[in-house]
Amino acid sequence: MKLTPVAKKQLVKILGSASVLTDELSLALYAYDCSLSRTRPEGVLLINKCEQIAPVLRVLHQYHIPFVPRASATNHAGSCVPLQGGVILNLTALDHVLEINTKQQFALVEPGVITADLQERLAPLGYFYAPDPASQRVCTLGGNMAQNASGARCLKYGGTLDHVLAADFVLADGTEVSLSRQDAGPDFIGLLCGSEGTLGVLTKLKVRILPLVKQVRTFLISFPSLQNSVEVVSELTAQGIVPRCLEAMDKLTAQSVEAFSHAGYPTEAEALLILELDGTLANIERETQLVEKICRHHKALQVIFAKTEEERQKLWKGRRNAFAAMSRLAPSVMVGDGTVPRSNLPQALKRVQQVLQNHHAKASLLFHAGDGNFHPHLLFDERNQLQTVRTTRVLREILKICVDEQGTLSGEHGIGVEKRALMAYQYDVDTLSAMARIKQVLDPQNLSNPLKIFPHQFTEKAREPMALRLNVQVLQDTLLSYIRAKEPFFICGQNSQLKTKASTLLSAKTLQEIIEIDTANYTVTAQAGVTLNTLYKALHKAGIYSILPDGKGTLGGAFCSGKFPEFYAHVIGIEALLPDGSCVHYGGKLMKNAAGYHLTRLLAGSQGTLGLVTQLTFRVFAYPQTVLKAKPVQQKSSNFLWKRIRDGFDPSHLILNCKEEKARA
Repeated sequence: MKLTPVAKKQLVKILGSASVLTDELSLALYAYDCSLSRTRPEGVLLINKCEQIAPVLRVLHQYHIPFVPRASATNHAGSCVPLQGGVILNLTALDHVLEINTKQQFALVEPGVITADLQERLAPLGYFYAPDPASQRVCTLGGNMAQNASGARCLKYGGTLDHVLAADFVLADGTEVSLSRQDAGPDFIGLLCGSEGTLGVLTKLKVRILPLVKQVRTFLISFPSLQNSVEVVSELTAQGIVPRCLEAMDKLTAQSVEAFSHAGYPTEAEALLILELDGTLANIERETQLVEKICRHHKALQVIFAKTEEERQKLWKGRRNAFAAMSRLAPSVMVGDGTVPRSNLPQALKRVQQVLQNHHAKASLLFHAGDGNFHPHLLFDERNQLQTVRTTRVLREILKICVDEQGTLSGEHGIGVEKRALMAYQYDVDTLSAMARIKQVLDPQNLSNPLKIFPHQFTEKAREPMALRLNVQVLQDTLLSYIRAKEPFFICGQNSQLKTKASTLLSAKTLQEIIEIDTANYTVTAQAGVTLNTLYKALHKAGIYSILPDGKGTLGGAFCSGKFPEFYAHVIGIEALLPDGSCVHYGGKLMKNAAGYHLTRLLAGSQGTLGLVTQLTFRVFAYPQTVLKAKPVQQKSSNFLWKRIRDGFDPSHLILNCKEEKARA
């Protein structure tokens, strides 16, 4: 529906006439973001107070008017472009830091707060906010959550989804929802991170803040080839060294950045690494020796470190200005952000360089090397249609290489419109259908940032599903038999939590295989029925460590029961059977994945109400970690979003829970 005079009148009543814009200049100014996409809205709504969002959305819902929430619009994938017209919700005025609590280590902010502004408020207090996107001088915290942006420090501290403690959120129909990490059930905050505004609008965020690290050492290392530099990344990971940041750039990038920022980068080397360590002085000294040894082994030309804070900031100023520096070399710059497992980085890089050579494309290669996140900057002239088509084709080939190398289309920029067709290259029908079902359940009229993320007619184009292991196939057949017979059933692991005597069980007890312990990427892939005791023994034998305790429970139980919510952040891949018998696969050995909805977080803590988790991939460590303590499980499946998602995934309520078993009895 269009922005009718009647709807406009109601919006003016809520916002005031000066905040409802329909003039030609305003529509033109809000027709684009940092991508190639250009589509004009029918109106622009300037939101000045968080309290205005819910009533505005109720009006838009009443008249079926689509909307796109946006602030700085720094997105590179077309996530902020209004593909169906409708209205833009401009949230830039929602820029208040409402509270900083250093005692409890959180900041309460509105979604339009600029990321760097929060950092500047925290620094004098001796604190910092860990996510640090390169665009932090202009990007907002709400936008960071929408894309699950992270930046250089993601390697050690995780992405935005790991630092949002609570969020106030308004669904497309105007329903207001408050979410907290303390809630029982699925991690809906994690699900919203990276949803690109397609599930509603953020109104407030409570984010974790951390004490400033007193000991930081920043290195600048030069190499005779980019290949040498990425080999260092792989070996650092294999040695169990987790730098605070690890950034790589090629010669073209270094030369451009140096000309623009005068950061002190050597311009003759073929590649540079910026590597940063933090922690205790003893650890930094120990890791410094290993870093220097590994870099020299891979033919490093120089290994120098910043002697003062001023020198350190100068090095980072150059890195953060990379996009601006590259934009001086051509009228247009197209940026990708595919991600691969760190061990696959050298092979992926070779293939990417070959594609650039084959197409005679000019590009700089810049990436968060520590987490395998490529940021190729492709130079072209958007006014030249042939160049634009060719550059788009080159980026598509690069992203396909990332998927082929067990990676993903996006580490932090999202999918938007410009990568949505490639989602069918990454995911099978079952996985895309599950994501589409989440969108349908939470936004049935498809009003919130419509036509983003999901490829058109994906059921015909999606990749072939992965072959299931025999024991998973047997469980899928059992599940389908329950569905055909309309027979209610329980999902459990060893039945130690549920303790049901029902005969209709879908149990992970047969899923007892540790599939891979990967010491190159420090990940483990194991089936959900593996006991924590078995897992502990296997990791001990391999000389690596997990944050999970040993015990009689299962891996799937630790993830799904809600007893270990801190474990969610370490789970990076999942396989699960859903209530309709479909099997979804999400993630893998990836430190980042912003391609579609975060299905691992949806199933985390779901207590068997949304399906049976059959396999997990999670991070492990080279050194002993603080082991988690179990928390009491809250048997609560009545919260609003949990109930709505459950009704959408299992409308017949064939999957029973404890309360329903008592009711049947």
